[in-house]
Amino acid sequence: MASAGPSPSSGRRRSLDAEINLVPFIDLLSMCICFLLMTAVWMEIGGVNIKQLVGIDAPKDAQNTYEMEIKYVKPQALELSLKRAGMRDQVLKVEAESNELRLTKLRAVVTAFASSLPVSAVTDLKAKLGQAISAARVTTQAGVSYGEIVSVMDTLRDLGIVSLGLVPVRP
Repeated sequence: MASAGPSPSSGRRRSLDAEINLVPFIDLLSMCICFLLMTAVWMEIGGVNIKQLVGIDAPKDAQNTYEMEIKYVKPQALELSLKRAGMRDQVLKVEAESNELRLTKLRAVVTAFASSLPVSAVTDLKAKLGQAISAARVTTQAGVSYGEIVSVMDTLRDLGIVSLGLVPVRP
């Protein structure tokens, strides 16, 4: 048995030091190491890989590109506006009760927009949207869950839009 303590003395006085059983401490330490390893793996899996929208790492402004803004007008409705220098904004609405339906409609609306773009001879949807849309901002509203916002940003990332920003709105 693993223990730490002084050796028994042969004197009249009894030792005040007691043996400490080290097995529970070793068990606790091994559980802490397992927990650390598991959470480190989960932290890596849960990351969202995006580029910075503004600041030092922001992409250079490109000519003839759109900026996309997605606003939550209410927790069940999104308003998608596409802006381009010198042109009127195109405003599209996406409304559905569940988040999955909203994401499906958002993907359909952005795909339909991409098919109408006169971008170079690129047939790939991701490449076309990457060339046409320079940045996208998601503006939140009170009552919208963090998971829904991340799923919208993840959908945009899957479509090839990598310059994403999040604009929080205070209630």
